[in-house]
Amino acid sequence: MTDFHYFEAPTDTFAGTLNPVFELLDFPIVMGGADDIVLTGPTPETPLVDGREVTDPRLVKALSKPVELDRAEVLDRSAKLGGILRAMGVVGTESERVVIAEDVPPISRALSILGAVRIGASVDVRSGAASTLDTSSAKSSSAQAGAEGITTVIVHTIDAPPIESGRASVKVIRSQFEGVGITVAGETANIDQAMRDSRVEPAAVAALRPDRPLIVIDEKLLDAQSSLEWLSQEILAEV
Repeated sequence: MTDFHYFEAPTDTFAGTLNPVFELLDFPIVMGGADDIVLTGPTPETPLVDGREVTDPRLVKALSKPVELDRAEVLDRSAKLGGILRAMGVVGTESERVVIAEDVPPISRALSILGAVRIGASVDVRSGAASTLDTSSAKSSSAQAGAEGITTVIVHTIDAPPIESGRASVKVIRSQFEGVGITVAGETANIDQAMRDSRVEPAAVAALRPDRPLIVIDEKLLDAQSSLEWLSQEILAEV
């Protein structure tokens, strides 16, 4: 996949605007690919139903299978994660960098990357990028931003039980962020809980310059245009 659907068409004096997440999620859904399985994960250690741990051996066996998310589900969760970032003050600039801790589950990691790229925040996926950071360092991110020009956003695991459905009769859909939090400027949010908050709107896809620095990998810095190939190979390999 190399062709982009530009939001603003390129001209002789203007490079145009685009977003790799739009190419992987939004546009294929419009073209009928909503039900395509695009993201898979390992079998959960503790199967859940409506946020509650399953203890019946027969249900445990039936639910102990790899996680599969279709394109519509990935769009829904990554766009909501983008909305959570926006609600926490992340506006989507290259000076805001999202770092995902090593112990964040693979599906949560993938959705976090897609959500950040969706709104235009840069993402650092280098090996060990989060090893020198912790939630306490994020508390001084304002000072760090002044010195380095970068505000660090950390996605990390937290000690939090899954959100229970309570007395609601409507089935609760897994957020895929159970036990994961996000820290911005010293404020930590339980993503699983925030995903269920109707006040948080899913984020629209941001229009980015093709040369906009977007994803930091071990080898180099990828701009918005070259990020598409990496995202399709490393994050949504099922596409």
